[in-house]
Amino acid sequence: MAESVPLVSTASADPRRPWDARLARWLVTPLKNSRVTPNHLTSLRLAVGLGAAAAFTPGTYGWANLAAVLLVLSNFLDHTDGELARLTGKGSRFGHYYDLASDALITVCLFIAIGIGVNATGSDAAAIVQFPLKLSPATVGAIAGIAVAIIFLLRMQIENLAGKAGTRQAAFAGFETEDVLYLLPLVTLCNALASFLNVASIGAPLFAIWVTIDHRRTVSRHRPPQRPVPRASELECSPSSVDVDALLAARTASVDLRQMRASFLDQGAFLALPQFADSTIVQQLIAAAESSKALVNRNYIPGHKQGGSVSRHTLDRTAPFVAQLYHSAALIDWLGSLAGETLLCSPPDDPHAYALYFYTNPGDHIGWHYDTSYYAGRRYTVLLGVIDESSCRLEYQLHTREAEIPEIQGSIRLLPGDLVFFDGDKLRHRITPLKQGELRVALTLEYVTDPTMHPWWRLVSNMKDAVAYFGFRQVFRRIAARTER
Repeated sequence: MAESVPLVSTASADPRRPWDARLARWLVTPLKNSRVTPNHLTSLRLAVGLGAAAAFTPGTYGWANLAAVLLVLSNFLDHTDGELARLTGKGSRFGHYYDLASDALITVCLFIAIGIGVNATGSDAAAIVQFPLKLSPATVGAIAGIAVAIIFLLRMQIENLAGKAGTRQAAFAGFETEDVLYLLPLVTLCNALASFLNVASIGAPLFAIWVTIDHRRTVSRHRPPQRPVPRASELECSPSSVDVDALLAARTASVDLRQMRASFLDQGAFLALPQFADSTIVQQLIAAAESSKALVNRNYIPGHKQGGSVSRHTLDRTAPFVAQLYHSAALIDWLGSLAGETLLCSPPDDPHAYALYFYTNPGDHIGWHYDTSYYAGRRYTVLLGVIDESSCRLEYQLHTREAEIPEIQGSIRLLPGDLVFFDGDKLRHRITPLKQGELRVALTLEYVTDPTMHPWWRLVSNMKDAVAYFGFRQVFRRIAARTER
């Protein structure tokens, strides 16, 4: 069964979201169509945060209060980059890690700077910090800062395994745990930085221990089972012996079409259906992966994708069962009923019509994207899980192009036999990176409402497929062969 992370609304009007995130979204909305990017706002936040840390080092009352105000501003700016990314679709893996690195750097520098400032204020304040271990205030600050850095690192790894739900903070009345730093101006006004530093030097390491335990639990919970991948020669079924249309007709008849259609529409043309394909179909798809793996074309686009793929043209030779599955009338009719319109197979020269995607090397992934249609009509995507011995997740965002509907985030594992169906131009999605020793194979099927395409867009589509997926040999040799005929 698909393993799903609870969906979280990201709309500014959602009262469950922190108040500062809602305010940040309102403030950055005018920047939606500007040249300002989320990384620009992250850089601004980083500069203000480091400025706040620097202002703590003199140790005077005036500088400390100024530093506290700057830190509050920096913490608020920390929400603006993510909100702008969700509004514009300009989020990136680099931007995500840039934001996390900025958070860690600012927090570590903050505590060290507070320690330096406390030490500069004189012996009385320093004595408060040194008790009972007789450590210098700067050392105490470093202890708190290093503990915070460990917390950031572990939480980042937890998020990679369990999604954002795995690192969600406790919240009450629109405030999260991290919002306690908004109270720092009260600490500086009361001239109590020495006591604050003492509390942080104890609390941060204790919290780091708790996060370490949580990290170990998460790793254990998400460790994939190591199942041997059957070889094609070991399978009893062969494509010619399987009536895939009958299997799919029986499966689709067992599903409440009205309920599935309502769910598909409610989620903005998206549906995830666990255990859709039975073991016979899954075995045949595993055999297809086994027979095609030597012909995988690997590709790498820095900052966006890394992995391997096999186009329909190769699968027609190595795994004819995939074409049989793709052309199943029972499947096409059922998908059309879900979509509410007649679906057609992609043209014979489209290498994306059906393809296998192999994630075999550490770091294999694809970043945030839409399955953009270059056809005159809409293009719908079907994802079918084939092999999943990995921690990879399909992360998605719903309603990103519907201004009147709150955006929704979600995350699932695509296990063997699981099906995902969506309108490619509406769903923003990605696959998280593969880890060492893992394996993932998935099948995509593409159906269209109008198979015509302008020659210019056909050239653009072919170039994209050649560079990012199947290689020039597969794409353009096939075109040349068709031209000769």
